[in-house]
Amino acid sequence: MDIKTLLDNLHDEVSCSVCMCTFTDPKQLPCLHSFCLHCLNGIQRTSGVHGKITCPECRRQFQISGSGTPSEIPTNFRINSLLDVLAIKECSTVNAKCRNCDKRSAQTLYCFQCCSFWCEECIVGHNMIRENKDHKTLALKDFQDQDIKAVLERPAFCQKKHHEKEELKFFCKGCKVAICNTCAVTLHEGHGKMPLQEATDERKTQISSMIKSLKDKVLERQKEVEQLNQKSIAFQSKVAEVKSQVQSCVDQIIAIIEARKQDVFDAVDNQATKLLESLSQKKEEVEKQLKIIESAIEQTETLLKRSSSTEILGFSETFDTILQEQSTKENRDTECIPRFSFTKSEKLINLLSMSEGIGNVEFVLSETKAQQSGAKGKESSKVIAGNKGANVRDSPLETQVQTRCFRSVLSFGQKGKSFGMLYSPWGVAVNDQDEIAVTEYRNHRVSVFSSDGTHLRSFGREGKKNGEFQCPTGITFDSHGNIVVADYWNSRVKVFNRNGNFLSKFGEGGSRDNQLTLPEGLSINGNGDIVVADKGNKLIKIFSSSGEYLRKFDGAGSLVNPYHCIQHGQYFIVSDGGDHSIKMFDLEGKFISKFGKRGNKDGEFNHPRYLSVNREGLLMVCDESNHRVQLFELSGKFVTKFGSKGSGRGEFMNPVSTANLCDGRIVVCDTNNNRIQVFDKI
Repeated sequence: MDIKTLLDNLHDEVSCSVCMCTFTDPKQLPCLHSFCLHCLNGIQRTSGVHGKITCPECRRQFQISGSGTPSEIPTNFRINSLLDVLAIKECSTVNAKCRNCDKRSAQTLYCFQCCSFWCEECIVGHNMIRENKDHKTLALKDFQDQDIKAVLERPAFCQKKHHEKEELKFFCKGCKVAICNTCAVTLHEGHGKMPLQEATDERKTQISSMIKSLKDKVLERQKEVEQLNQKSIAFQSKVAEVKSQVQSCVDQIIAIIEARKQDVFDAVDNQATKLLESLSQKKEEVEKQLKIIESAIEQTETLLKRSSSTEILGFSETFDTILQEQSTKENRDTECIPRFSFTKSEKLINLLSMSEGIGNVEFVLSETKAQQSGAKGKESSKVIAGNKGANVRDSPLETQVQTRCFRSVLSFGQKGKSFGMLYSPWGVAVNDQDEIAVTEYRNHRVSVFSSDGTHLRSFGREGKKNGEFQCPTGITFDSHGNIVVADYWNSRVKVFNRNGNFLSKFGEGGSRDNQLTLPEGLSINGNGDIVVADKGNKLIKIFSSSGEYLRKFDGAGSLVNPYHCIQHGQYFIVSDGGDHSIKMFDLEGKFISKFGKRGNKDGEFNHPRYLSVNREGLLMVCDESNHRVQLFELSGKFVTKFGSKGSGRGEFMNPVSTANLCDGRIVVCDTNNNRIQVFDKI
């Protein structure tokens, strides 16, 4: 990595993944993961196991030599060098502390041999010492890239007590550790030794040989991957071909059915034509009879009106003849309509409804080499086509949303310990009155603000008592307006009323059902129960509002490092920072699906932290180490994002949590910028 790239990513390089703050006394575990000494002390204290330590990242357990305390773990000298580089880089804004008098000054100098900072007054005394006459010193304001490189390449010094000024120059073959001159003639007397550089060169040769062997294996695996890609492409082509055959078969069946349908339609039309012709003839005959009857009636009525009594009596027989002749004619049978209906072919319906469907797809698994697959020999199976099944997707939740953009409309807070100031704000929650409650990881307290950023009250301090915290993390409001807080290093959950008065607590360090180990995020589910991400035990645990243990789940071991869990509808949603993904579970805790992987592209994560669902139904994920907030449909489809790395308005340094105000604005904990930002849609 070149100097410019290193300086651009310096904060990430010197941030502890446990406390999320700049390293203090960095220690490196055998798995090459590094953490602050005080963080490792807290992990060992919580575990209750002396002489062993579990890596918070990879969860591997290691034996600690010597006294069995984390102080015996080797120091990460590279991170120490980077911390000096950070102090040099930020000298214009954060004055470096003098090694001798602890005074901070903008006119500080750096000694490359002492590997420490000196103020203008103390450097005079430093230079007066004879053994320091060849030491190179340089004012921080005059540092160039080559000087930064010299700091990074400085020698390592012994960590043994009273040997701190001695450079590591030898390697003890028996103890397999780097030692100084004093160690060589005291603690390691009689042991086989060799110059440190010579041992380093020898080890580099061994490691290079191992790397070469691994690279050869990588090439082999890459060839296998390419072969599998080719097979995948060929198989997909075959799948398309089979689908085409199925479609052709279906088209043929449809064509036959359409032809048979037309035959039935033609038969219906022929019969209908004959019937309509017959009905038309009957209609004409009836209409003729109707006209004759109407004419007879008209003639008779006319005669009755115009004739005298004598004439009417004289025409009596004529009237009878006319009327009786019409009344004696037979009526036509207008109800005689042929029976007309359709009878379906039960044989055809039964054939299409049989389990065979429209055909069979045969799947043959050919013989595969042992290193390629666990399957042996040949295996054949048939898939029944044409049966209706459930529509299965990557997630059981779906929603339709519109893409939104967001801008920062409010920012409040700055680093400090006074009320109204913030130091590593971590969890955030909003109540019905739009009060914003924030846990301060490094101030060991909870602060409450109004929606415009006005400080209202704070409660809590460092300690183990009821109203005290050891690095509080997750926070939420319950249905009664009480404030529920995860007390991280005390491995407890504590409940306070709205004013910050202690009410109750539950949980203690351990792995039993009613115990917790490093609880992170928490939330309230639909029943009013408290859902806790028990990160140290890799579990999600659910407690009643009174703190009684109810149940737990881990998705059959699918959780690696759970940070937060929320309930939405009939599902639990969990952010798994160790797996860099979001995982879905049903209400019984059964794993359903997941989305996301490690990366910095849209839909990818680098330690996803806390979750919330905004008023549009979008899942909001704090993508902490990518310094942004991502929004997704509940099916896992990426929608939009906001934020980027930095300290300007709308930028983040490790955002951890979000919450929603009543008007839809989004509150974000900008943790390493020690502030709260509020965003609105544009």
